[in-house]
Amino acid sequence: MDTYTGRIAIDRGAAEVFAFLADIRTMPHYLPTVRKVGPLGPDRVAVEGESDGHAYHDEGWLTAEAETGRLRWGTNGTKDYEGELSVHGTGGRAEVEVRLTLSPDRPMARRMQQQHGSLAHGMRMALDRTLGAIKAACEGGAGAAAEKDTTRSADDLRDSRPFGHSATLNPDI
Repeated sequence: MDTYTGRIAIDRGAAEVFAFLADIRTMPHYLPTVRKVGPLGPDRVAVEGESDGHAYHDEGWLTAEAETGRLRWGTNGTKDYEGELSVHGTGGRAEVEVRLTLSPDRPMARRMQQQHGSLAHGMRMALDRTLGAIKAACEGGAGAAAEKDTTRSADDLRDSRPFGHSATLNPDI
């Protein structure tokens, strides 16, 4: 498994940024492949969307540790995948750092190689796009974005796992 990291500064307070990111209803505002998110129970979520022309439905876990400003997640569908996001800062400025640990499947690795010259460069670009979307969502009005309710119950999400999934929920990875 390889680890990929990225970070970005955001002109909002760390507590506000963390609260925005820890609310599963906001995922579709910064993860473009996500269409629906639903809670399955404590620290369990179901996510549905479309990536690379294929619908996906996946279930996994997400823990939010407000005291440390850390989110951690993984999926049931991909054992060689986990992520961690941390938010730190002082005053009205936060820094968000994301770390993904994964072993991409062959089709994804091949696609990244063809499109970006290397898997590592493709992952860097995908992380940068995701971090940029987080920054835009937070600086553009995290409160307004959170008002749009995109949560559903897990029963509302159809299972399309045979068509694949994106562990990071990003179309580029």
